[in-house]
Amino acid sequence: MKYNIIEASENPVHEWLPAEDLGRVFRGRTESIVGLEIGTDTGISTRYLLDMIPGLKLYGIDPYINYIDWNNMNLNEREDAYKNFMHSISRYGDRYVHYRMTSDDAISNFEDESLDFIFIDGLHTYDQVLLDCKNYYPKLKKNGILCGHDYNAIEEVRKAADEFAKELNKEIKFMRQDIWTWIKD
Repeated sequence: MKYNIIEASENPVHEWLPAEDLGRVFRGRTESIVGLEIGTDTGISTRYLLDMIPGLKLYGIDPYINYIDWNNMNLNEREDAYKNFMHSISRYGDRYVHYRMTSDDAISNFEDESLDFIFIDGLHTYDQVLLDCKNYYPKLKKNGILCGHDYNAIEEVRKAADEFAKELNKEIKFMRQDIWTWIKD
């Protein structure tokens, strides 16, 4: 299966939604698609992807614990965010599976070459973004899409994405809303 990366200038629908272009890449596909979202937070992107791609089986990883990142919530807020998130996605039934653990701990739940796309928007530190790239890239099918959020907004994300792309001799492409991406050979 081949995918076209949508350029930022093409037909914006919801400019604020990070997963919009990813949803548009797969919209209308009749075959089953399996995706992974690392970092689900309030579930805006999760719900959008499930709505846009009827054949999507989506996995999400987010431990909903305190962390030091751009958005520091206390434990009660994270627990409330988790409960609200799970309630909001319950209508999708078995099309969505959530792992309430860190991405480091969830890696064994995924077979190599099993995912059509991976969207990284979890912990935004250099070390964790680079580790998520290295850990999960083997899980991506040939011609699968690796992408993530906050490339220009967070310097550590940009540094990690650039370093990993260089290791693989890849050129990063961009979508709207600060999404970095490339297709696996």
